[in-house]
Amino acid sequence: MSKKLIFFISIALLIFAGIIAVTQELDINEPVIDFELQEGAEDTSASDIVFKEPARWYKSNAGGLAIREVKSRIIALRSEYALSIDSANHDDLPEFAMPFYLDDYKIEVRSLYKKGIHIKTQWLLRDTNNKTRANAVIMEITEEIRHPVVREKIAVTVTDGENENENENEKENDEKNIEDETPEEIVEFIYKKHGFIELYNDELNVMSEYAYLKDGSVNRIDFEYNETFLTKAVFHTLTGDESSGKYVKTYADFYRYNRSSSLRTIERVFYTDMKAKEDDLVKISFPRNIRDVINENLFVNERLNIYPEFFGDVYIESDSKMVFDIDNRGRIIKQTLYDEEDEIIWVISNLWQNDRIAVTTKTEGDLTLSAEFEYNKAGDRISERNFKNGVTERYVRTEGKQEIEELYMNNAVVLRAVWEDGIKISETRVR
Repeated sequence: MSKKLIFFISIALLIFAGIIAVTQELDINEPVIDFELQEGAEDTSASDIVFKEPARWYKSNAGGLAIREVKSRIIALRSEYALSIDSANHDDLPEFAMPFYLDDYKIEVRSLYKKGIHIKTQWLLRDTNNKTRANAVIMEITEEIRHPVVREKIAVTVTDGENENENENEKENDEKNIEDETPEEIVEFIYKKHGFIELYNDELNVMSEYAYLKDGSVNRIDFEYNETFLTKAVFHTLTGDESSGKYVKTYADFYRYNRSSSLRTIERVFYTDMKAKEDDLVKISFPRNIRDVINENLFVNERLNIYPEFFGDVYIESDSKMVFDIDNRGRIIKQTLYDEEDEIIWVISNLWQNDRIAVTTKTEGDLTLSAEFEYNKAGDRISERNFKNGVTERYVRTEGKQEIEELYMNNAVVLRAVWEDGIKISETRVR
């Protein structure tokens, strides 16, 4: 009888151990008890216990989309991308999100993992109606800067001939000690933010967007609407640091629609003098679309359509304006720069082939500059040909990992250079 009892007890223990192992593997979500004291409470009682929902885990993609919920953290992290969605208290908020928090907001934290390694955190502030009022993705970048050390020479004064050898030895020893103790270079670490913060109104329209760029600059865009139509976007640049600096208005975009509610033109008015970069000429900002962040490379980056350097630098004075004409597919077909007296400075026209610019032309007085582009089946640009008043000036083509650049004079090649990974490996003058 005792043997049977021992047998049944052993079976029961094995089953119990199996249940414990399965429970640990599944990491079943149970409410987490938080014993934080409520404000004004002196000791812990049943009313002071806060039940906090556990984090939910999902299989995800590069953009942080919650594709499918899974039962445990372990299962989620086995995927290439995993996402956890958790709640947080006010004290958990990072410093950059504190100014946008209100007492009745709920805080949601989304953490994205790639192959088990945490790569991004998204902070969402929701109101009592569960509407998102703030959305922030900020990453800290550590930049290492090395400064070479300039070594100082020790000057030793010789008083008489007897001490000359002694002073020379002392000088050599002092210089040797300096070289031994002084490092070759000084390493300085600079911490920068990279990411964005979006603020929404009660109708879930983006009202402001803060962009933290990799170069350390910070921009703010304020949006205005007419019902659901975006009518104005005002660009600001931060001068100084965040604590003591201020945002200066640089330019604004005004959006015009036709009777069918399709966007037809965008008018950009400049408020400060500036040297425009190539991407500044065509950067058109709309409130961020969730489809943009599905691509890993666009998670916190800008989408730019850059014109060739062949068009040269552009200097814009305040009170100037630029008008963009857009087709029914949202593509820029022409942009015109006006001075403060509404006189045309130059016009850039684009000829599109599918979703790529095939020909772009800049006309400024009697000067006409144009660039023609060719693409492969994957949509990558494989050649660029530049013209000045219809005469070929430059031709660049891609062959494998190399780019071959040819410069022309009187429609004849005079110089041929070969580039690989951005480095010029050969240059040949052609007779």
